[in-house]
Amino acid sequence: MEQFKKSLEKFQSAIDSIKKRNIDLSKPIDTAKSIYDFKEKKLDYYLQLYHNAFKELRFNSLNINQSIDSGSNKTEIIKINSLLKDLEKEYQNNDLDKVGKLLKEIVSLSSLLKGQTEKFEKLDIKINNVPEDIHDDIKADLKELENCFNAECYRSCVILCGRLLETALHRKYYEATGQDILEKNPGIGLGKVIAKLDEKNVGFDPGLTQQIHLINQVRIFSVHKKQKAFYPSKQQTQAMILYTLDILGKMFV
Repeated sequence: MEQFKKSLEKFQSAIDSIKKRNIDLSKPIDTAKSIYDFKEKKLDYYLQLYHNAFKELRFNSLNINQSIDSGSNKTEIIKINSLLKDLEKEYQNNDLDKVGKLLKEIVSLSSLLKGQTEKFEKLDIKINNVPEDIHDDIKADLKELENCFNAECYRSCVILCGRLLETALHRKYYEATGQDILEKNPGIGLGKVIAKLDEKNVGFDPGLTQQIHLINQVRIFSVHKKQKAFYPSKQQTQAMILYTLDILGKMFV
């Protein structure tokens, strides 16, 4: 439902841009237009934005019945579906005024919908036996992780998962050797820490090691500069958080 509401906002913004610039909706988009014709290219950009926003709204509206509690919102859903049909008709007719009016009605109705929350009301984190000297750091990062997830800052969640594992593994190395590995290797990665622990005969369950490597790979892919940025989905992020909590729970048994 949240994606549907965001699509409504995006489409409204596109409509405002079209009206502000008095763009003719029937105007064909010329993708072969000269790059020097800046004014026309800019108009085409806003026109394309408008059409793409409508397609996104139509796509997200397909799952509206599945993403909300249809039992308590049945009346609103029926009205919204009817308005969406009218909206598509006026969109095809290029009647921007009628499109705008219908959209406002849909937005008004969507504000009444009571959807199932997509946030963690509370992360049920119960991690036992965490050493006292890292307890506060772990607790602070877990609280920050909860805040980032609820704010839909999923890339930040990935970074925090990696940080939590680093804190735990560095402490594990200190327990085994009495040495702070960060003093000699301040930029050491998770994979190398695991390898060094293995050298000290501090091994982990193979499944646990694979979980750590998986989280590390996603973290690297998210943070390091790529040609195309990686944005983990809510489901991917939630899985990473659960993996991380599972690892932390088993680390100091």
